[in-house]
Amino acid sequence: MNSTIRFISHALLLPICFSGELVAAEDLTNLGGSFTATLPGRHAIQVAAPFVTNVDHRTKQLLGFSLFHRVVGADQGLGPRFNNASCAGCHINNGRGRVGFKQHFSTLSSGNGMVVRVALKGSDLDGSPKDLPGIGEQLQERHLLGKTSYNLQLSWRNTRGRYGDGTSYQLRSPILKFRIPGRNQRSVLHTLLMTPTVIGVGLIDAISEETILKQSDPDDLNRDGISGRANWVPNRSSGRIEVGRFGFKASQPTLVQQTAAALFHDMGITNPLFNGAAAGVSAETSTSELELLFFYQALAGIPPARDQEQPQVARGKQLFQALNCSGCHTMNVTTGATEDERALQTIHPFTDLLLHDLGPGLASTRGDFGASAREWRTTPLWGLGFSEVLAEGHARYLHDGRARTIPEAILWHGGEALASREAFRKLPKQDREALVAFLRSL
Repeated sequence: MNSTIRFISHALLLPICFSGELVAAEDLTNLGGSFTATLPGRHAIQVAAPFVTNVDHRTKQLLGFSLFHRVVGADQGLGPRFNNASCAGCHINNGRGRVGFKQHFSTLSSGNGMVVRVALKGSDLDGSPKDLPGIGEQLQERHLLGKTSYNLQLSWRNTRGRYGDGTSYQLRSPILKFRIPGRNQRSVLHTLLMTPTVIGVGLIDAISEETILKQSDPDDLNRDGISGRANWVPNRSSGRIEVGRFGFKASQPTLVQQTAAALFHDMGITNPLFNGAAAGVSAETSTSELELLFFYQALAGIPPARDQEQPQVARGKQLFQALNCSGCHTMNVTTGATEDERALQTIHPFTDLLLHDLGPGLASTRGDFGASAREWRTTPLWGLGFSEVLAEGHARYLHDGRARTIPEAILWHGGEALASREAFRKLPKQDREALVAFLRSL
């Protein structure tokens, strides 16, 4: 496959951890380095970054926009079972989808923005979760004939807590129900996921494995309570086992493979990497179309951080580091060598791309390759303050959308993030608001 179409995947959790690195004086405004774009609204993350001047690359990025946003039908490979009929149907405005499941669908474009990954106990020879016979790794709720399959239902359980100053808060956790004929739901391992934002994924794809692994400390040798580790997964293009970096559990190694997986599992569209020509089946999406989808995501801009000189935001940045949030949400990284404009960019993605144990509160029942049910990839935070704009006032956070606000997302963190979470919970109200203001500025 063309070396310019190395792909990688997506998702959002807010693990709060620690780092001794203090960069209070550093200006983080250009989150995406030269890829930072100041276009209004969603255009900043849908149009090729101004830094991209290669005419061929800009043309491919524009053509990829059309593919990403088109609603496809059966004649273009959709289905027969699927969750949505377009990439943009899940990634609304290139942001997250809606939380919840519809019971009725009026048009092809009115699909769900959440998915349920499933598995049986054990794993296959390559370490992947064991698929359900006749179903695969994901419940595809919709059918081209109009019927639905698994009666997906989502409700919430509320719990209350208090900050150190006595102020009360309420958290909610999901209660998911589904029906698979002939199986008890309790016998099926599953993970509920909402769609992540599509921001900066091309730059994440361009970070070298060496850079990611330098941050790994699986045995916590530095005794800081954080033991981030890589998820090693198969690369279907190279045939090698490589570092996963996309998806909530870092289960895909490249942006191309993440995109191909979404086409197959979310839309039922075969392609060269998933159930395509190599399996003796005519691929419904070509390598050239995958390349266009890659360029659309990889070369788009990243919105700048805002108000970095504002005193409350500056105070929040200091707290972000003092509470060791930056121990997992790495603030600074440089991309590796690439054959396009993404090479050697100094960026601020706020992620180490590693797996971290976030405790029982956020645990699913399904692992993914080396990732346990309690482990999640550190979600990039750049563009976090853009979430309300993209979601048109309905932003939700964490892998399953349980958090309605940024403070709720922080308060759900346990495991390796417990010390930082408790430090946040015990902060005076003014400092809590400063930390949230900083996160909203990203």
